[in-house]
Parts: sequence; C-alpha cells; structure tokens
Amino acid sequence: MRYSERFMEHIEYAFNAFCKIVLRHESINAWRDLKRKEEREISLDYLMSEKHFEPSAMDSYFEKQDKPADTKNDGLTGKGYSVLL
Repeated sequence: MRYSERFMEHIEYAFNAFCKIVLRHESINAWRDLKRKEEREISLDYLMSEKHFEPSAMDSYFEKQDKPADTKNDGLTGKGYSVLL
C-alpha cells in the first residue's frame, strides 16, 4: 500500500514535533539535575578557604603488621596449585 504525499508529510511533521518535545523535556531534566547537584555539593575552593590544610591521601597497604602472620594458613591450595597470601 502506497501512502499519499500529504500523509507522508504529515508523518514527518508529527515526528519532528515529537522530537522537539522530547529534547525540550530532556533539557529541562538536565537543568533540574544540575540545579540539584549545585545545591548539594560544596566547592573545593570554599573548603580550602575555610580550613587551611593541604589535601592529601595516605595509603597503608605496605605497613608492617603488629603480629607475625601464621604461615600455616597463609595459602590456598587447589588442583595441585598453591597460592600464598
């Protein structure tokens, strides 16, 4: 069944209107999300001006343990392989 030229043009205009509405609502949602984010987040510049400290991070992956590790239960074995932890 072939559609008339007028009907095809109507479908194009309807689809165009639908896309404009979707884009408009998405822009409203994005704006709302940005406003919500702005209300809940604190600027790092503001925090740095309030408290004078250097931002840093400290990892403790390689610190010595107080107790020596038990060597009997340090590994996993299975299928003929042993893995030391």
